[in-house]
Amino acid sequence: MAHARLRMPVERAFDRLKRWHIFRRARCSPNRLASLTAAVLTLEQQR
Repeated sequence: MAHARLRMPVERAFDRLKRWHIFRRARCSPNRLASLTAAVLTLEQQR
């Protein structure tokens, strides 16, 4: 049960990221992609 509680927010974040089409064909460096991912998750939290 504790494992499921910890896993739920991570699974929800991945689901939100999959909805953003920008990640489907991302052709940039991993560092830039990490920054982009953080920005998208911030925008999703503000929604």
